[in-house]
Amino acid sequence: MSWADAFAIGVANVFSWPGVLIPVAGTLLAMIPSFLPGVGNASLVVLVMAATATWDPLSVLLMFGALTGGATFMGSITAILFNIPGNVSSTPTLLDGHPMARQGWPRTAIACAATASATGSIFGVLVLLAALPVVRPLLLQFGPPERLLIGVWGLVTIASVPTTSRLKAAAMTALGLLAAAVGADPATGAPRWTFGDSDMSQGINVVAMMLGMFTFAELIEWMRSFRLERSFSAAAPEDSTGRGVRAVFQHWRLVLRASSIGTLVGMIPGVGGTVASFVAYGHAVQSAADKSRFGQGDIRGVIAPEAAVDAKDGGSLLPAIAFGLPGSEAGVALITVFAMHGIVPGPAMLDAQLHLTFTLIFALLLSNLLTSVVGVALTPALARLRDLPIERIALPCFVVSLVTVVELNGLLFDLYTAAAFGVAGYYWRTHGWPRAPFVIAFALGSLVETNLSLTAQLVQLGRVDLLGRAACIVLALAIVGSLAWMHAHRSRVRRDAERLPADVCIGALSALFTGALLAVAVAHAESYSYYAIVLAALACVLAAAAAVRAWRREPPLRGWIAAGLAVPHHHRLPLAFTVAMPLLIWLLGLAGGVGLAVAGWYAARSDRSIRAWLRAIAIALAYTLATWYFAEEFANLILPRGALWRLALPP
Repeated sequence: MSWADAFAIGVANVFSWPGVLIPVAGTLLAMIPSFLPGVGNASLVVLVMAATATWDPLSVLLMFGALTGGATFMGSITAILFNIPGNVSSTPTLLDGHPMARQGWPRTAIACAATASATGSIFGVLVLLAALPVVRPLLLQFGPPERLLIGVWGLVTIASVPTTSRLKAAAMTALGLLAAAVGADPATGAPRWTFGDSDMSQGINVVAMMLGMFTFAELIEWMRSFRLERSFSAAAPEDSTGRGVRAVFQHWRLVLRASSIGTLVGMIPGVGGTVASFVAYGHAVQSAADKSRFGQGDIRGVIAPEAAVDAKDGGSLLPAIAFGLPGSEAGVALITVFAMHGIVPGPAMLDAQLHLTFTLIFALLLSNLLTSVVGVALTPALARLRDLPIERIALPCFVVSLVTVVELNGLLFDLYTAAAFGVAGYYWRTHGWPRAPFVIAFALGSLVETNLSLTAQLVQLGRVDLLGRAACIVLALAIVGSLAWMHAHRSRVRRDAERLPADVCIGALSALFTGALLAVAVAHAESYSYYAIVLAALACVLAAAAAVRAWRREPPLRGWIAAGLAVPHHHRLPLAFTVAMPLLIWLLGLAGGVGLAVAGWYAARSDRSIRAWLRAIAIALAYTLATWYFAEEFANLILPRGALWRLALPP
């Protein structure tokens, strides 16, 4: 298929009727959770991933191109209006965007952010289109050694990106690789850490892991009320949408530089939009002749991060399409979607399936542009929002999420996986242990191990000369450069006394868990490769090192375990729900477990009156019937009966 034909087909797929409805719906759908503070788009992406499992590849790419592009800008509106970033990558925007809103320039700031986002998106897509012809011949030169080094580079960049702690990032990276190793050895097929469970022999399901890591962990924190008070003065007379749009074109040089930064950062596997926005904001400050206004309402502090974070989307598609490497959590979801629908990244997406590549690119572009337009149009309505009673929809979202994860493969084991990662993700998020390194390392784990095994075999047989391959040398230099950059820009992490007990607890528990896995691997060394054993040892050492470092900074006193694992009062109910749900479903089956858990939820929040108890029972019965009907009649799931039912009514 020629490039012109593929280009025309891709444009027709996105902009023809009724195909255009899919990216439009995906964009509008992605904007809602992206606007809610602290919720983010990852949960929605994982739920949609499960819901679209039976779709054709074309429709799926239209949807996920839109979900990738529709999640960025709405978080910036929250940052500007309320000083609360809707997503992490919008954090630099609030540094100057919110002061502008406080000074009476909210529409100018939002219009400026929207225009910069649209401009950055166009720039990123144009660079991607220009890079695709160059990448295709390079792919023909890539074998297992190059793929291995690309995966290692992605892992190195995770640890080299500034985080709350590089030791924590390294530990989370090792834990992610270790989680990816659970299942079967890719070279021999021998089971690893399956403990005789046939469901575990297939490894940890990535969708179940992400549902727990993001959806369940986020839902636990939903049990609170946001009071988004208007914190800015009346709009200035000159405040207008046109003023914000013109400002972007007045600073066109900054827009180009920031877009270039975002595109280049997006091309580096494992980095993501947060780094792009912070680097672009730092560049705007450093390159400005007058730096005095930054942090106090300088419009350049809005332009730079917004242009960079949307340009990043175009750049991040290049490693995803060419090598199957994710650039962020959203990239992991996209790679998973590729695998679910038989789309193989690499030469095929730049040749026989080139039209699908263009479909994805233009769906992303349409989504970014549509988000900016809708965001500006809704600014007056969004500015009037005051209360977001998020806790009222936490329970329905819990139930929908757990039924979704069971429906995915018809396995209750996936629910247990999601619940476990939900609890772990909650503690990691609450206490500053970065989740992105874990998720990206999990996605790269199979790539790294498979190509490491193939490369070792090729070297042993004398079929490959690593020093004679130019791509290997370039990638090795890139890895060394990332390590050198990390060493040159290392900084001391701010000591947070409140997190030290938690760091000790989380690090010690992780070390004990990985130490147990290491003991199992050593005891059955004939079934475990050196890679798996070394990986378990590395994860154990890094987790223990994080615990010891926190201990040395402030040796915990009496009660430090309770302090480290303490949960705020308003988070205890959803955390208990997450822990109890798998046990109740194992005992009573899916419908019965859901009903009893819902009854307990409402009973815990009621005033203990007869009327409240009757209401809890009625709602629980409604959830039970709805879950049973969906599982048995709609989804046709064949699930085992609960353990109590099997004892009472043996087959």
